[in-house]
Amino acid sequence: MANEKDITILKKLVEEFSYGQMTSSRATSLAKVIYFESRKRKIDPLLVLAVIHEESSFRVRAVSPRGAIGLMQIMPDTGREIASNLNYRSHQRRDLFDPTRNIRIGVWYLRWLKKKFNHNHLLFLTAYNMGLGRLIELQKGMPNSKLRFTYARSVLATYREVKERYRNLRQLYAHAQ
Repeated sequence: MANEKDITILKKLVEEFSYGQMTSSRATSLAKVIYFESRKRKIDPLLVLAVIHEESSFRVRAVSPRGAIGLMQIMPDTGREIASNLNYRSHQRRDLFDPTRNIRIGVWYLRWLKKKFNHNHLLFLTAYNMGLGRLIELQKGMPNSKLRFTYARSVLATYREVKERYRNLRQLYAHAQ
């Protein structure tokens, strides 16, 4: 069963971390998708929110110089592979602009990487950003202690900020009742 309070707080966070660029109805829709997909995949929805903030600043139509698409900046080949794992009958590059599909694919990928790297946030977030193959190649050439993890540290800083804001909003709602 959905926790309406958590979805309401997630909606507020989406609105805040998108710098007011998101309509209320779009923020509600994204909050619900983030909430349900995160619960299904056992990923903290606040971490998903931090990744989206870092990847696209909540821009649904974002395309990176390397070709990553949508809110969670999914590479088309990665999206196609994961879409088949999620049993989508068809999947086109343009489908990654659909916020629901993009988040489903992104959350699935985060969970898969999290398991692959034994819940090591620095490694699985770095793999999410640069690609699994590229990270593995870098690890062959240098120990993890030499990797900078700039992206992962940035996501984790946003994650801490989102968690703090979440705690404050929960307290605010608790006092309002």
